[in-house]
Amino acid sequence: MTTPPRVHFDPAGGIEVERGLLWLDAKQPKALGVITHAHGDHVGRHRRIVCTPATAAFVRKRTGHKAEYVEREFGEPFVVGDLTVTLHRAGHILGAAMVKVCGPGGSVLYSGDFKMTAGVTTLPAEPPRADHLVMEATFGLPEYRFPDDDGTRAALITFAQQALRADETPVFLGYALGKGQEIAALLSQAGVPCAVHPAIWNLCPTYRAHGVKFPGAVTLKRNPRDRCAVVVTPRLLRTPEVQQRGPLKLAVISGWAGRLDKVKADAVFGLSDHADYDQLVTLVERVAPQRIDVLHGYADEFAADLRMRGYDAHAVAGHRGPRPGETPGMFRGLRSKPQPKPDPQDGVE
Repeated sequence: MTTPPRVHFDPAGGIEVERGLLWLDAKQPKALGVITHAHGDHVGRHRRIVCTPATAAFVRKRTGHKAEYVEREFGEPFVVGDLTVTLHRAGHILGAAMVKVCGPGGSVLYSGDFKMTAGVTTLPAEPPRADHLVMEATFGLPEYRFPDDDGTRAALITFAQQALRADETPVFLGYALGKGQEIAALLSQAGVPCAVHPAIWNLCPTYRAHGVKFPGAVTLKRNPRDRCAVVVTPRLLRTPEVQQRGPLKLAVISGWAGRLDKVKADAVFGLSDHADYDQLVTLVERVAPQRIDVLHGYADEFAADLRMRGYDAHAVAGHRGPRPGETPGMFRGLRSKPQPKPDPQDGVE
């Protein structure tokens, strides 16, 4: 019988390891915290931060936080007390990591957000075996089995090309870190001219430093001269830089595609940077843990499914996915198709 490092799930956010010796994805400032990736809901302003070099670059850029950054490549150990911490590729966004903590009596693996297949800007997750698995279950219902990514990417490119041929502006929505760069890289590498909002574009240098190319892509500006695809965050969709480019053809890209019937868009593509249901199961099979704790998303439902499969699985209290008829958070503001407003300065420098 193994004895993995003890973990405690803080209701305020984050996972405490061995009574505060180390924290994982804690929101409140800690003496020592591992940040799995640079999305805001996983970042805390800790005194010392363990993370990958890409994540460190993103956190510095997005927060300006001047911590002591302990940067580790995947597989490179970090020792604290009698624990050895290693980061393993998670496949969620550039730099995202799973965290394995090994103690004298066993090991625990925290998945963070992950994806088991490659994207344009990411490689697939590489989970190690562990005695105790703590995992996310954002898409932890069997209904979330995503279509083939390659087919979805091809359809997305076709949507952009057809809109441009019709003298319309294809507009793609993605959040500022991860999805935005994935869309921009996909389009630009396929030869589709695209302009990327600064909220997304300003993080692209770190992607380039890690070998991701955006051939021909430019930053989005007002008063466009040429028709091109636009990549922007949902919150900035109605800014003049976008609206001046009408007529617009709006595309939403999300793993929540099946729940976006209330979102008025011209196309919805089921492309996610999270694992779908089958990939969640694959993670469990590869890690082969003795115990599983499930958090985020459909934690109760997925833990119950795992118990039916013979695993010792438990849901962490306080986590749930969207209920029937509920639109996922980032898309709740999209109530109707955007329509460009006439502007006498359109097309004028």
